[in-house]
Amino acid sequence: MKLETKLKKWSLSKFKRELWKVFAKYVKIRDNYRCYTCGVICKGKNAHCGHFIPASVCGLALYFHEDNNHLQCAKCNIWLQGNQYIYGQKLGEEKVKKLYKIRKDNKDLQYTKQDYVNKIEEYKQKLKKLENYEGL
Repeated sequence: MKLETKLKKWSLSKFKRELWKVFAKYVKIRDNYRCYTCGVICKGKNAHCGHFIPASVCGLALYFHEDNNHLQCAKCNIWLQGNQYIYGQKLGEEKVKKLYKIRKDNKDLQYTKQDYVNKIEEYKQKLKKLENYEGL
């Protein structure tokens, strides 16, 4: 089956899952597998792509926003519910304000299938550059 035909059959949620896979891998490599909030080195199932403004409320404008996502260990992301106080301190007041403004201004943002395809390609390219740079 041709890729174009396969993609036409994908639902928006399938595109979102596929983008998340590429985006989360990019964030983990970008952050050098170090938890943003506690500093522990983590890999495998312990390495999560955590959101500052939680995924459940951030909307698409922040779901894949690089400033709103950093690598977090399972303890910080799950057990400490994102360790948001430390996360916010490390981001700094300006970035936190910016993220909340983006959330407010873009609460109804929706992606089309083409938007997802473009984002997937963008993060595949960014990932490729990081992997080449890091020699992975």
